[in-house]
Amino acid sequence: MAKLIYFTQMSLDGYIANEPGTYEWAKPDEEGFAFITELERSVGVYIFGRRMYETMAVWETPEVIPGCTPAMLEFA
Repeated sequence: MAKLIYFTQMSLDGYIANEPGTYEWAKPDEEGFAFITELERSVGVYIFGRRMYETMAVWETPEVIPGCTPAMLEFA
């Protein structure tokens, strides 16, 4: 039988963003990207809502991200 690990991030109002609707406050540094990459290495599938999918879609083509670092490429 497969193992299911569920992870969610949510604020009390159900939406993680600042007032303008961006995630600028949550940008990880190199160490943060390395930690997240290792944490999520075993993930087999992601289930996103529309807005989160649109946010994460940039990682499908990380080479177009200005200033993309090796840790960011590994995360992608």
